[in-house]
Amino acid sequence: MSWDEGRLLALEIDANYGLVPDAVPGRATLRDPSPLAVWAWSPRARLLALAPGLPLPGSLDGMEQEYVPDRLPDVVRHLGTSLEDRTVSVEGGPCCVFPDRLTVPEPAPLPVIASTSEGRDTARDLVRPDNWQPGEWDELIGGRMGKWAMAVHDREPVSICFTPASNATAAETGIWTRPDWRGKRLAPAVVAAWAERERRTRSVLFYSTTADNHASRSVARALGLTPLGWIWTARC
Repeated sequence: MSWDEGRLLALEIDANYGLVPDAVPGRATLRDPSPLAVWAWSPRARLLALAPGLPLPGSLDGMEQEYVPDRLPDVVRHLGTSLEDRTVSVEGGPCCVFPDRLTVPEPAPLPVIASTSEGRDTARDLVRPDNWQPGEWDELIGGRMGKWAMAVHDREPVSICFTPASNATAAETGIWTRPDWRGKRLAPAVVAAWAERERRTRSVLFYSTTADNHASRSVARALGLTPLGWIWTARC
């Protein structure tokens, strides 16, 4: 892959939140004010992005800390303690990049449709899942949220991969599987079908999850995704 780790980390944060690069290497400003800060790092790169208007803390100890993927970085801990008037929650997890060739998943036990012209026509006759609002569902199946793929059982989508965030270059994976259909090899199949569609318009595809979502992390392993690093997000 021709992209270096620093560029990939910046590209993923930009796809999810929008990013204004700083004159100082390793720092940036988020366009989206919903997170306080995002700390993305890998063995050879790191990037701290802060919410608009949030000043840098007096101490940035930890910026050069050795990469330990699943341990809360010092810079994030120091940032939280510097905001004494706010309650800050921090969540982190691994991020991966889709390689040019995925590991071929096992055949799904259900038919999988994707966001082709024929697939969109088929999706209009499906039963909307309860966790999708009508407007959101119309945007999804109409393709206004990017590419998608879904496994279907009796006219009901039971596993969906879609594009929750993107920019002109990259797309982030979103995956949902109905609880009664989890563990049945559906997620790798719909993610692979989504990637086949989305990589036609995006140069880089990302897959991120949280540290404790072991099912999601197993999907990344099953598809042979390339580990990139770890992303920590701080919110009020």
